[in-house]
Amino acid sequence: MGQFVQYLINGVISGGILALIALGIVSVFKATKVVNFAHGHLILFGAYFYFTFAVMLPEAAFMPDWVRSWEPEWLVAYRADAPSFSPKAAIASWISDVPRILLGLAGALAANALLALLIERLVMRPLLGQSTFAMILSTVGLIWVLEGSAGLIWTAEAEQVPSLGPNFPIRFELFGANLFLFSGSLFNLLIALALFAALMLVLRYTRSGVAIRATAEDQSTAYAMGINVPRVFSSAWLIASTTGAVAGAILATRTGLSPAIGLFGLSVLAVVLMGGLDSFAGVLLASMLIGVLQAMTQWKLGGEYAEIVPYVAVLIVILIRPHGFLGQEEIERI
Repeated sequence: MGQFVQYLINGVISGGILALIALGIVSVFKATKVVNFAHGHLILFGAYFYFTFAVMLPEAAFMPDWVRSWEPEWLVAYRADAPSFSPKAAIASWISDVPRILLGLAGALAANALLALLIERLVMRPLLGQSTFAMILSTVGLIWVLEGSAGLIWTAEAEQVPSLGPNFPIRFELFGANLFLFSGSLFNLLIALALFAALMLVLRYTRSGVAIRATAEDQSTAYAMGINVPRVFSSAWLIASTTGAVAGAILATRTGLSPAIGLFGLSVLAVVLMGGLDSFAGVLLASMLIGVLQAMTQWKLGGEYAEIVPYVAVLIVILIRPHGFLGQEEIERI
């Protein structure tokens, strides 16, 4: 029973991150009716932007020393009293990196937003009025453009970046089994769920959110009601860039910086199809289910089988419910 709870916790943590990534895909689809196959590479750029602003920029000669390593007197005293490898030592190291982390997140959010707006303005907006299939193919082409551009700009691979939260092991006993998780993973889950909830509130209660939901229902009617539909498209891509930047930073802290991060977005498409392409609640449900299923499969069968779980699960769900858990029936599948 203890092992079951251990892997259940691992699955929920993974599911929260999957939900954050899926949110970007759903937001673009709801506004534009286009499945953004390049979303994984927005995440890749978010990870590299976080690396640039949190690791490379603080080391520049013109940056103040306190950005590189913030060590006020009280923190030095706090660190001196901390045993090696203790939670106290991990918290002290994290506090020292706080300027790097804040600079990295701010830079990643701003740079990824600019990238998303450029994609929307230069690639997607000229295709307005064209077939949805043509717009989808343009996002497929973006995969290679973004992947090649990242390879030209950055050469770092498997680089470590500052964790978004203090990272120390948390050990506890349950049902006679010794269980543990890393506080950094728990912190990442809280960030993912908090951002997911915040964006849901924005879509539900703000004027921009109402415009996005109205455009999702009927673009022609939204135009007739005076809604600036191109601006709505830009807002949807900004949401995708925000989730991509934060998800990229989280994945970089979990697995290290690597071009393979870009492939993660393609696997999340299975989650989106399972939950429903236009349903935020559906993708949250599907993300948690897939996260737990993968964790349990890894426990019982091994990691190689866990990789195919999302695709098997989405195939079963689509055979029973072609539009996903909570998707609307008028959606046309690709």
